[in-house]
Amino acid sequence: MPVFSEFDEGSSIGDILFSNIERFGPLLKLAENIMRSDGPIPVPDRELIAAYVSGLNACKFCQGVHKVTAQQFGVPIDLLGDVLAERDNADIDRKQRALLNFARKLTLEPSKVTEQDRALVVDAGNDPDALKDLIAIVSLFSFFNRLVDGHGIEGGPIVFDRDAGMLRTYGYMAPAQ
Repeated sequence: MPVFSEFDEGSSIGDILFSNIERFGPLLKLAENIMRSDGPIPVPDRELIAAYVSGLNACKFCQGVHKVTAQQFGVPIDLLGDVLAERDNADIDRKQRALLNFARKLTLEPSKVTEQDRALVVDAGNDPDALKDLIAIVSLFSFFNRLVDGHGIEGGPIVFDRDAGMLRTYGYMAPAQ
């Protein structure tokens, strides 16, 4: 018997977050602010970064949901796979490549991030505030990845499509499912 009997193959992060809204409500507001407020990184790119970080962390659920969400915002269907497999050859511009390179290092080797790494993001034409937003996105999704994986939530295509539709329509303050 699973430790968390309230979760099954149809469960999602929403089941975790909305099960204790007093605890997780501030996290939902933070996610909405980071992922949907005005900022120098376009929303489709934020969703791509969320999917990318989740892929690096091997979080099947978050990678699946955010890949579909990015696609719903117009990101080409194969771009995430291209970026994960061959970031240096993916069809992205210089600014996006710099963001993803930094996201990779912050995700996989956070203690090795240097001032030069931060400068490369800005030198590629990104606003310094984009770097701040990127750090917030990487941090948020590293947290979400561990929250989901720790609870044993994996999802699948039906769940990914359902949750991506909710994110596309309502953002991160989606109503409880």
